[in-house]
Amino acid sequence: MKSQLFLAVIGTVSCLFFTAVYGQTTLWVSSEGAKLKLEDTAMSETVETLPLGSEVSVLKVKDRWYYVSIPSGKEGWMYRGRLSDTPPQSEATAEGTDLFAGLTGSGIEADEASTARSIRGLSKETEKYADNQNTPAKYREALDQVLAVRISEQQLEEFLKTGHIGEYAK
Repeated sequence: MKSQLFLAVIGTVSCLFFTAVYGQTTLWVSSEGAKLKLEDTAMSETVETLPLGSEVSVLKVKDRWYYVSIPSGKEGWMYRGRLSDTPPQSEATAEGTDLFAGLTGSGIEADEASTARSIRGLSKETEKYADNQNTPAKYREALDQVLAVRISEQQLEEFLKTGHIGEYAK
């Protein structure tokens, strides 16, 4: 009887140990500039900024924040909106490849935007489509103005803070 109880306790402890070790969830960084934070708040000190596609192991969850460990051994908090449960497509993260390669069911084909095309606004294909649809020049000019607007990471951060958006939500 005592040996059966002993074996049952050892079995239960072993299961709990293996569940804790192997029950970790792996996620991947899904946005540029994802920050590993010291605490579960956007205002906390940044431990490290992780590149797109970095793998993290979730150790615990608290509201909209995950406590994770990264391959270097560092641990910290990450906002859940910066993580994905699927690894990035290697084609989508490689430089100079089809931006929409990871989209299933999409008929969109896009190649890397050159500096000239980015500044001008419309690609050759889009210009041809606009011509075929008789899109007025004023709409093209308006699009060019919108595409010419550039904001810095700091401006984006301030916008998110002010609007309480994403990791700054209350």
